[in-house]
Amino acid sequence: MFRATGSRAMVAVAALLLVTLPATAQTPAQPQAAVGTTTVGVVIGGAWKGDSQPYPHARIRLRSVNTGRGVARTVSDADGRFRFERAEPGAYVVELLSADERVLAIGDLFGVTAGGQVTTLVRLSSKTPWVAGFFGNAAAAAIIAASTLGVTAVGSNGSPASGQ
Repeated sequence: MFRATGSRAMVAVAALLLVTLPATAQTPAQPQAAVGTTTVGVVIGGAWKGDSQPYPHARIRLRSVNTGRGVARTVSDADGRFRFERAEPGAYVVELLSADERVLAIGDLFGVTAGGQVTTLVRLSSKTPWVAGFFGNAAAAAIIAASTLGVTAVGSNGSPASGQ
C-alpha cells in the first residue's frame, strides 16, 4: 500500500493522474464556443413623432447598410417601442414607414455585434426645413453648386452647355 503525506501526496496524485488519463486529456483544449453564446444581436428602439411624442403602432423596417436590403419588419407597441431579436452582425438603419410602405424617416446608422444589444430611435421631422423646396431636386442642387464654382457642363455633342 502506498502512503504519502503533505506535498509528497500531491505530487504522487498528480503523477498517478498523468499516467492514467488518456492522451487526449493531456493535450491543450481546443477553443470552443461558450455555452449560451449567440451569433446574432438585438436591436431595441423607439419611434417618435416630430412633437417628441411616442409614435404608437408605427411600421418599422430594419435595413442592412451592407446589402441595402430590408432584413426585418415590425410594428411598435403603444409606447412607440420596437425590438428586433435576431439581427446578424453588421451596419443598419431603421426606417419609419407609411401605410403604403414609403419611407417617412430614417434613424441614425448603428452597428450590431454578435451577442450584443444596441438601442436606436427613429423620429419624424417636426416640420419641413426651409431649404427643402430649394434643394428638393438633387440634380438641380448639384448643377447650382457646380455653376457657383465656375464648372461648365458639356452636352452630349461636346459643345459647352453653360454660358461660360
